[in-house]
Amino acid sequence: MTNRAINKAIAEHLGWKELDFHLDGKRILGDRPTFSNGKIVSYTVDQYVPDYCNDLNAMAEAENTLNDDQQYEYAYVLDDLIKNRSCEFNLIHASARMRAEAFVRTIGKWKE
Repeated sequence: MTNRAINKAIAEHLGWKELDFHLDGKRILGDRPTFSNGKIVSYTVDQYVPDYCNDLNAMAEAENTLNDDQQYEYAYVLDDLIKNRSCEFNLIHASARMRAEAFVRTIGKWKE
């Protein structure tokens, strides 16, 4: 999947709606959800979707939405993407792109 497709898949999973590519072809516009007690209560219109593939902070926010079972699956998938280099340092310092791919695989939205 391309970075743009990964970013869109994550945004959709996180509740963004009305997603569309910006005219420059690089950014995705959408209506950003606002949460209260874990439920979407409103949307802010025409916000740019975070670049999850290049932003560790955005990926940290996405990772925090995974439930307990998904967290375990995510860790295994990320470890596999790192090629089982048998070093926790590599797992802790995985790139935003690796984390984004692992996230999309974990939520079952990965497309070959």
